[in-house]
Amino acid sequence: MANVLSQDEVDSLLNGISKGTVQTETDPPEDEEVVKAYDFGRQSGPIHLRMPALGIINERFVGFLKASFSNTTGSVMDVNIESIESIRFGKFRRSIPLPASLNIFKMEPLRGLSMLVLEGSLVFAFVDILFGGKSVNQVRLEGKSFTTIESRIINKIVQIILADFEQAWSDVHPVNMAFIRSEVDPQFAGIATPNDMVIAVKFTVDLETFTGRMTLCIPYNTVEPLREKLKNKFQSEKLEVDHTWQSYIGEKIGEMAVSLSCILGRATIIGKELLELKIDDVIQLDQKVNDPISITVEGVTKFKGFPGVRNKLKAVRIVEKIVESK
Repeated sequence: MANVLSQDEVDSLLNGISKGTVQTETDPPEDEEVVKAYDFGRQSGPIHLRMPALGIINERFVGFLKASFSNTTGSVMDVNIESIESIRFGKFRRSIPLPASLNIFKMEPLRGLSMLVLEGSLVFAFVDILFGGKSVNQVRLEGKSFTTIESRIINKIVQIILADFEQAWSDVHPVNMAFIRSEVDPQFAGIATPNDMVIAVKFTVDLETFTGRMTLCIPYNTVEPLREKLKNKFQSEKLEVDHTWQSYIGEKIGEMAVSLSCILGRATIIGKELLELKIDDVIQLDQKVNDPISITVEGVTKFKGFPGVRNKLKAVRIVEKIVESK
């Protein structure tokens, strides 16, 4: 049985504490080592910032969309990137405004599914424009769903967007944007688990009287196999050729004047022999009369030929082109 203090011992202890003769522990000791749980699913820093080529892809995508939307609707439409963020899919799904058209697609041959979100106001604006309206946002969105005709319009717009997105990716990695299905309820758009990281790119589509939004949601696991390619910021730029500028440079190079020389032969003499040279002296060259001579352009040997006469002028007939070995 544990020892129990008597009343006198308790009084004595309290008295010692009040007088300071008995030391007490005022603050609990701090733990020097605190074990914290590590989330292996968490990436260090925003994912999209570690893959600069994604920015190049998005910029090209915006350029293609501007042309495609304007050609399809017959109106001048402007498309801009509003934001890019790396978040968990559960948080992204909760942020989707309703109603919205959730379009699931696959980036073949990459694994997994991705999603294109068209906000309801943007969908109704496209429908209005394609039927001759002015896209004035006067539709009451609460509780509204998409009709069969509106769904067909959505499918047409989605196909245009996916085709432009496929073209924007072409210089980095060839992919095929395959449309899978459309949903209107976010809980049925399970392209990833709630804790999976996704890259969400939000775009604004601007008209004179209306601004709508669409969002691309791509799971990190989908693009992760291409992370080395996506680290290269100038991946897409190095393959593009400006043919107009190329033709201009070629034309200007063709107008340049260059120095062409024909070398009959060479000889090496010492300084004393040079000082003793006089009229009618003969210097023996390192070539025979019947050997081809070197023809240089700006000091670089480019051809072989034989000296002769043409139209009473000294000339050289080219017989061989010198190709530099790589």
